[in-house]
Amino acid sequence: MRNLKTLTYFSLITVIISSITLFNCSKKNSNKIPITTKSDKALEYYNEGLTLADNFRGQEAVYYYLKAIAEDPDFAMGYLQLAMVQTTPKLTFKYFDRAKANIKNVSDGEELLILAMEAGINNDQEKQNNYYVELLELYPNDERTHNTYANFLFNLQNYQEAIKYYETALKINPNLAQPYNMLGYSFRRLKNFEEAENYFKKYLDIIQDNPNSYDSYAELLMEMGKFETSIEYYRQALAIQPNFIFSVIGIASNLTLLNRHEAACQELETIETLSKDPGDLKRMHFAKAVVNVDRGNFEKALAELKMNVTISKDIEDDLALGQDLINIGTVQLMAGNHEDALKYYEKSMDFFERADISQELKYYVRRQLFVSAGRVAFFKKDIESLRKFKDKYEFSAKKTMNMNEIRNAHELTGHIYLLEENYLAAISEYKQANLQNPILLYLIGTAYEELGDHAEAHKTYEQVAHFNSLNDLNYAFIRRTALEKLSN
Repeated sequence: MRNLKTLTYFSLITVIISSITLFNCSKKNSNKIPITTKSDKALEYYNEGLTLADNFRGQEAVYYYLKAIAEDPDFAMGYLQLAMVQTTPKLTFKYFDRAKANIKNVSDGEELLILAMEAGINNDQEKQNNYYVELLELYPNDERTHNTYANFLFNLQNYQEAIKYYETALKINPNLAQPYNMLGYSFRRLKNFEEAENYFKKYLDIIQDNPNSYDSYAELLMEMGKFETSIEYYRQALAIQPNFIFSVIGIASNLTLLNRHEAACQELETIETLSKDPGDLKRMHFAKAVVNVDRGNFEKALAELKMNVTISKDIEDDLALGQDLINIGTVQLMAGNHEDALKYYEKSMDFFERADISQELKYYVRRQLFVSAGRVAFFKKDIESLRKFKDKYEFSAKKTMNMNEIRNAHELTGHIYLLEENYLAAISEYKQANLQNPILLYLIGTAYEELGDHAEAHKTYEQVAHFNSLNDLNYAFIRRTALEKLSN
């Protein structure tokens, strides 16, 4: 056992919104969410940007959103969409604040979208859910409203429910591309690869000139263990758009799983020639850290993550800097440097505290320090400290009803039971935690092994060894350990 889950302390849930009618359309009779703007030209630019963003071409969409708000400086939806395609947290919050400042000028549907994103930023999932439900009641025939709610459910790992709303969106508008993509991801998460492949191929048929359709299918192929074919599809995405860096990262992930680590790093270094965007460069350094963790070179991994600290300081983004320090702390924990890990986790709090974010988000961040400290205690086998951190965190998590926090509480409880050698209870708790984290799956395997259930242990280690997730620090850490278990 080595590391636990890398935390992301703020989650900006992507909101996909409708742009059909102008502000002077009837709110009561419209089947779609009205979009409020004083300028026909602004709406035209907005729609062009929305189409690009729908197809995960966010940086191209920026150009059109900026033109839209130049035509209408009070265009709330223009600012909201501009916020969602930024590559750094500082700019996301900057443009979201502009959207919120213009909330008095918008339609009921637009107001709910802005409030839902605010709730998402503050990790208030219950409030966010309520806004989306109200939105669905107002606009039951708006395909994008159903798609938006499905995205929210997907991020909660409620894949079966998400599928229902994606399917409803397609019943309303079979030509809306994004639900096909997300249905592919939903069935993939449910390990129904046949159905996932079916939807990814439909997505390809609908938008053959879009790099993301090839990229999404390539990611499925990678998870299925078809690494060389996956690389071919990623190359096709890059042939359409050479600076689609997600596909560069996808190729590097495949090369890592083929144990071609140097080739993976060389592939990632091409990002520097493709983009000067700070967010893209940070993705490159993080991906190189993942490659180095996979081959056990923690020193190089830490060096890459410290490059991200430099970039965040250069752009004066305290939120990004806080996350960088968390990532460094996690790799220090992976390397067995427990005290250094805790030092970085604690230091990250300083930057979140000074960031221009809501008090609610700051409270959320502070609570997550209990999780990080609990993980350190687990690896130190300090059960008393672990129990103390778990109790403090669980008390807060139960009050928030945030699914991520509830899963974290189950994780910490599972760690306690594992250290107490109460293996059945540990398995039960871990299965209620975040099962998208292969390290927790590995711990389930160890518990089965201790119980003498070698068949279930072997099955679980197989799942971990062939998890084949994209650019995943946790998987990079545990993959070889799982493979060693299978070879014994």
